[in-house]
Amino acid sequence: MSNITVWAAPHCGKCESTISFFKGAGFSPNVKDLSAPENLDKLKEIKAAGHREAPYVETPTDSWSGLRPDKIAEAIAVERTATPSPAVQPPSHAQDLSA
Repeated sequence: MSNITVWAAPHCGKCESTISFFKGAGFSPNVKDLSAPENLDKLKEIKAAGHREAPYVETPTDSWSGLRPDKIAEAIAVERTATPSPAVQPPSHAQDLSA
């Protein structure tokens, strides 16, 4: 599960590219439709903050609008350090060494 949300507009090439960049790096962003009636308050919030183009991307450490490969690369790097590879996680069981 990714900590990245992409607020996208229908038929938006920049939105599709942003989502593809994340997916290509192995992250499935949470994609929300900016045109959906239930997201009207979020759209107003985004516009009030001065953002004027889709997609609008939120990560735990940053947010931006538009197609920003530089920001996407930064977000992917942060996500990779925050989510260790299963190969480096410690075992989930304790070994009994008392015998």
